[in-house]
Amino acid sequence: MTKTEARHPFGELLAQHRARKPGLTQTRLAELAGYNQAILVRMCQGKKDLTGPSGRERVVRLVETLADQGALTTLDEANALLLSADMPPLFERQPNEARLITRLSRVPAGQRTRRTNLPAPLTSFVGRANELAEVRRLLGLTRLLTLTGAGGSGKTRLAQRIAADVLIAYSEGVWYAELAVLTDSALIADAAVRALGLIASDRPALEQVMDYLRERHVLLVLDNCEHLIDAVAAFSIEVLRACPRVTILTTSREALNMDGETAWRVPPMQPDEAGRLFVDRALATRTDAHLSAGDETVAHICQRLDGMPLAIELAAARLNSLSLSDIAARLDDRFNLLAVGRRGALPRHQTLRALIDWSYDSLSEPEKIVFRRLGVFVGGWELGQAEEVVSDDEIASAQVFSVLMQLVDKSLVVMEVLEGTTRYRFLETLREYALAKLQDHDELEQRQSTHAHMMGRWSERMEWQLRSNAPASLRRNIELHFPNANVAIAWSFSSRGDPEVGCLIIGTLQVFWYANTHSRDLGQWLEHTIRVVRDDMSPKVVAGICMMIATTGLARSLDEQVTLLRKAWRYYDAAGDVAGAAYARSQLGGLLVDRDLNDAEGPQLLEEAYAQAEAVGAHLIARCTQHGLIYSAQMQQQDADAERILLDLIESSREANDEANLCRAIHTYGIQMMEQLKFGRALELMQESRDLAGGGVDMMFEMFSNCVIAELIRYLGDPAQAVMLCEEQLAFAHMNLGKGDGTMPMMIMAKALNDLNQQTRALPLAQKLLQDIHGRFGPEPTMLYHSLDMLACIASGSGNPIRAAQLFGVSDACLLKIKLRRWRYHDWEYAAYIAKARAALGDDAYDAAYAEGRTMPLEQAIAYALNDKMPDGYTASGI
Repeated sequence: MTKTEARHPFGELLAQHRARKPGLTQTRLAELAGYNQAILVRMCQGKKDLTGPSGRERVVRLVETLADQGALTTLDEANALLLSADMPPLFERQPNEARLITRLSRVPAGQRTRRTNLPAPLTSFVGRANELAEVRRLLGLTRLLTLTGAGGSGKTRLAQRIAADVLIAYSEGVWYAELAVLTDSALIADAAVRALGLIASDRPALEQVMDYLRERHVLLVLDNCEHLIDAVAAFSIEVLRACPRVTILTTSREALNMDGETAWRVPPMQPDEAGRLFVDRALATRTDAHLSAGDETVAHICQRLDGMPLAIELAAARLNSLSLSDIAARLDDRFNLLAVGRRGALPRHQTLRALIDWSYDSLSEPEKIVFRRLGVFVGGWELGQAEEVVSDDEIASAQVFSVLMQLVDKSLVVMEVLEGTTRYRFLETLREYALAKLQDHDELEQRQSTHAHMMGRWSERMEWQLRSNAPASLRRNIELHFPNANVAIAWSFSSRGDPEVGCLIIGTLQVFWYANTHSRDLGQWLEHTIRVVRDDMSPKVVAGICMMIATTGLARSLDEQVTLLRKAWRYYDAAGDVAGAAYARSQLGGLLVDRDLNDAEGPQLLEEAYAQAEAVGAHLIARCTQHGLIYSAQMQQQDADAERILLDLIESSREANDEANLCRAIHTYGIQMMEQLKFGRALELMQESRDLAGGGVDMMFEMFSNCVIAELIRYLGDPAQAVMLCEEQLAFAHMNLGKGDGTMPMMIMAKALNDLNQQTRALPLAQKLLQDIHGRFGPEPTMLYHSLDMLACIASGSGNPIRAAQLFGVSDACLLKIKLRRWRYHDWEYAAYIAKARAALGDDAYDAAYAEGRTMPLEQAIAYALNDKMPDGYTASGI
């Protein structure tokens, strides 16, 4: 007895029944039947997958039990119960179900009339639960249903399974005609005559078909109609008009396009179902294979094959000669990989290339030209882009739309609406085929050049939209186009490309690059731009690349950053790009403020840049500039001005739906609360900032906010949790961001380890940070004082008060030189370590050591801070 049965009042009766013991009264048998029926309905309506062979068998066994108990006595009752539980009816092509159908039918098996000619399946039907349910629903609403889809999408197998499932609903049967082998459209009616089992006569075949079907309740399946589409449509019209109880189900790459037709596109398989199909077919090839549908390599193969059943089955068959990882590695050459034919299949279904060759060869010449030229797009395109790339003397721009619609109708191109815009795309398998055809026609290089220059023009259009607002919807739209931008950049930097186009795309999309998931791509491309950019290129191109190098960490010093930003400013002016010049001044002003507040140019540039950006409507640039203005006011302790600008920035960012600037502004508001030592409120704001930055809105600030959250967790008394969070952020930075972006989590992790008295772990981190910063920027006080403060705290925590006092002196000298101040929360944090060092030394000795640090030359102080001669337990090993 199962646990479920044991809990049920009729569980004992069920166990007794299974043991074939006497004692079951008719009443109790009825009670038991009711219990089993409830189990059946619950099973079918539950979340378990009962569409596969094993699940289906469990259902059928329960139906059989109900028949044993007398609860079900007819086939109609059994199928009504299954349909009420949203399960397909009994399927007479499965032996165990066929026995039940025979048993529950009132007509003896020997006298039953043949009701279908559907071919018996040679392999199990896997997945497609949602598709089965939807097509069954549509068959109840229309008399002509066409399943469309690309070759290999599983139209035929789905139609056959649906037809078998609904067999019970058609009193005179379900009849199947395969049209793929026909070459003469006049023979369609003859194929129907054969499918219906009619005796050939001298009468026209169409008359025979209509006379036979005129009063019969029948489902007629016409499979693989695309090459005879007009004739199939004419045949269907005649039959449906003359035979009111007939329903027709067709499969085709394109719809019949006739009155009364419902067209339904067969989608690729869902990832989990595709994985199950691969494993099912693989085990038929290699019975000793140890595979699971959830295996990452299996999932990768299915995803690369677009979830297309035929391609998946062909790939699974390759396990007889290749390992799973070998198959995955060879998918870039999928047409050769999947070139082994399957005996018994239609010729065009024997290999992947044969399948697409058949589709391509049936196209008109304009359709072939447009199809192959669209292969240069990656991830999709819009109509205007297709017109720019495809059109020439052979194909006029005005002709592209009509040809593209024909390709959509023939299931060779997918049309979808994303972000309110109609977009088109290839399945990856079709794209690779199109590229190969483009190469065969010696057009690849020309179309790649056309595509890249088109993306250059697109990026210039996007630049203004990014500068003026850049709401999340625009960023998502650019994200949709990014695969094409990326491939255009790659072509530009190739041996036959135009490097100026690549530099243009990179420089004009700078606002997009700063706050999304492609930071690692940017680092790779910027290495190329440094090598190829020339001053004789377009001023706009030179300015954009100077900006990118200056602001992404590739400049080798602050001096170089300043030089590059001034150059960008000049070149934007030369290009007549007022908004670009304002952006360059904004970035330069912020850098000068942070570098040395003694220099009045920094605050002045920020004020001018803000006014200039607002004047030309570059509102996003104005909001970016406000961050610099807030920092300048904070460093000058102009708290009222800082808060006024900050609150205005938050409000304007919300109104503009500018998520990137909003998350940064709320981050800054959190810093303001930390300045007031309101750590609880600051934590709430940092969590809000982190959440706004998530999902690729601004990955850098997502990490920054998490790091400050770790800092606040330290302040609130849990440094161990802070260490764990910093470790997560360090991994996040290494995975998603660029080189050197792990500085902030490393710094806060070193502080938290020091709080935990784990100085042997904290010191190597702190010294590594100082070493990296000094190696990159040299003796720049702005860049060094944070690391020096951290090393001073570690020295105090480890019991070396003299060293702590000296390093605090060095750090204060750096700040005094550039007129900056520490954040007040850092003063609060360091006070405990300063007090500890003072208590150990006494005030006079501490002040003397501190004064020694204040007067120490900076390079000498850096060398001292990196010295690994420390007290016991305090080493810089591992650096």
